[in-house]
Amino acid sequence: MRSALLLTGVGDVFGAPAADAPLGRVAAAVAPAVDEVVVACSADDRSDAAEALGDLPHRLAVDPIADEGPVAAIRTGVRVASGDAVAVVAGDVPTVDTSLLDDCFEACDDTAAVPRSDGRLHPLHAVYDADAARVACDHTLAAGSGRLYDVLSRLDPVVVDAQAPDVDAHPLTAGSHADLAPATDRLGT
Repeated sequence: MRSALLLTGVGDVFGAPAADAPLGRVAAAVAPAVDEVVVACSADDRSDAAEALGDLPHRLAVDPIADEGPVAAIRTGVRVASGDAVAVVAGDVPTVDTSLLDDCFEACDDTAAVPRSDGRLHPLHAVYDADAARVACDHTLAAGSGRLYDVLSRLDPVVVDAQAPDVDAHPLTAGSHADLAPATDRLGT
């Protein structure tokens, strides 16, 4: 089973009015590529998240402590998600490349698959093994860090080379293709 975890708190995901909220657009874009959509949010943002998603089926992963950052949100979200593999996407990205996410799901193996474009990793457009991500997030937070790159260093993810200058700044279009890096192309090797 494939899950998508959308992170709130990384930008203006709710917008105004709710129908124009980036979170709703991101959820609608990613939903056809996964079996479930989970949204990580604070208790204060529950109603805004539900309103932004409208009738789209979803589950909320409410952070027990608000504003702890993306590592804590991912930890909470992968605990709630039913999928063995979870696509983690910022809730305010302009576009979601579902073909790139498909490539990341295929490459995920038992750790994670993270896109790289223009020499930069994109951990908020990546796929994580749910159990491995939970453990890596637990260890990262226990070490006093909230950095996503510290989570990645604990996972040793497969790197997926994207064929675009930047998956965050340059919207990838549906049907664009990413070439999978060999399994030996791991972070830190």
